[in-house]
Formats: sequence, structure tokens, C-alpha cells
Amino acid sequence: MTWKYTDEYYLEYTRTTWNESAESYVALMKNLEPFRQDLIARLDPRAGESVLDLGTGPGEPAMTVARIVGATGRVLGVDLSENMVSIARQVAETRGLRNVEFRVRDCADLDVADASFDCAMSSFGFQIFTDPEKAAREAYRALKPGGRIGVAVWSTGPNVPFLDALVGPMLEHAEPDESGYLPTPYETGGPGEMVAFLEAAGFPTAKEGRVTHYMKFADAQQYLDTLLKATPIGHSLSEETEPIQQAVLQKTRKNLEPWTNAAGVSIPAEAVLVVARKG
Repeated sequence: MTWKYTDEYYLEYTRTTWNESAESYVALMKNLEPFRQDLIARLDPRAGESVLDLGTGPGEPAMTVARIVGATGRVLGVDLSENMVSIARQVAETRGLRNVEFRVRDCADLDVADASFDCAMSSFGFQIFTDPEKAAREAYRALKPGGRIGVAVWSTGPNVPFLDALVGPMLEHAEPDESGYLPTPYETGGPGEMVAFLEAAGFPTAKEGRVTHYMKFADAQQYLDTLLKATPIGHSLSEETEPIQQAVLQKTRKNLEPWTNAAGVSIPAEAVLVVARKG
């Protein structure tokens, strides 16, 4: 059976599946913290600045940055998922953060004024945006002259065993659309790819760096439970037949063996960090 990829299909699929995963995604956030800290360090937000967080999920790194910019600064986090934004708002209220706001928006259509932010950032958002090129242009439009952007995306499959242990077996059984296209979580993670997105959007010089951190799980089952519940991967796998699901899970467990010892699973992931400044 053939299918056809369209932006409209992917936009709704993204909204639906991340809404399903929102509550469980919170459990994954601790493992992502080192990458967020790397991104914040490169972006270097300062007291009093206005910051835009694209694809904020349940509110990070927006809330961390809100503490950095302080009462004289402001942070706006936007995300396509209504459930993610609802969680972010609840957590911000619990923490007493008054300088951060969360809105449900497509990052390719921000509905913010031109030149209204000092910084923009995105932690693993560009690889799930329906239109990353337009999202980059929107970020450029929203930044003041001299404004800064920092983006984190996953590297390519072999460099991200954390994802590839599961995604690799899934791709072995996945069906491309009628044109032969097969979406993957690595589409902006190749050498120079994210740089090209930002430079095409107008940023004159984007610089790329790479960092690796280890993701830790109690065992293979916790790894599987986390990724299948906290990301749309679980939704995608559930659409396969039972034999394929079992084959994928069996291969994934095999892939995890080199990263497993008595202490649990400790598996590496490489991220690409790109920073640029608006001219």
C-alpha cells in the first residue's frame, strides 16, 4: 500500500503524536539536560534579554533561561503540541516564574513582531519541524539586528546509538512514500546541514560544533519504555504488524548489549550545536 508524504499530514501527525507523548516525555528530560546546558552556554543569554524558545516541549530550556535573564528579561516558548504547552505552563506557575510565557504555535508561523527578541534557541526541535527552512526564516525575522540563535539537533544515525539502537531496526521495515521518501530523525544532523538552514535564512556566519553525552537507563526495558512512550517512535511502531514489532524489539535489545553492564544501560548520543548571529 502506497502513501504520500505531505506537509499537512506531517504537521497533524507531529501534533497528535507529541500530544500523546507529552506526559511521558518529562521522564526523558533529565537525560537531555547536559545537551541543553551546552546549548545555553553557547548562546550565552544575559540578564534583561528577551529570548525565544522554538519547540519548547514541556518548557525547557525556556524555564532555565528565564532564571538567567531575570525579572527584567522575558522568555517566550512556543510548541505545536497543546499538551506540551499545558505542562510547561503548569510547571512555570509552580516554580513562580513570571517572566516566561508559553504559546501553542507552529514554529514556521510564530506570530511575533519583527526584531523583537535578542536571542532564539531550539533544543532538538528543527528535526521535527514540518518546515525547518521557514522556521529558520521566522527566527531570523524575530531577532533584533545582532541577535543570536543557538540550535541543537541530533547527529546522524551511527553517531547517535541512543536513538539508532531502536530507530535503525524500525527503518529496516519502514515503507517509503510513493516518491521513495522516508522521514528520519537525522535529516538536519549531517555535516553542515543545520549551518546551511541558518545561512539560507539570512544568518551570515553559522558555526557548528559537536558534543557527546551518555544517556543512562536502569536496563533495556526502561530504555524501551522511555523511548516508546516519551516520543512518537512508540506510535510509529504500534502501526506495524505484531511480528514486525517483535522483530524490532528483539533487534533493539541486541543493539543495546554493547552499552549494557551491571550498572544498567549507558549509551552515547552525539548532538550538533550551531550558533549564528543576525547581521
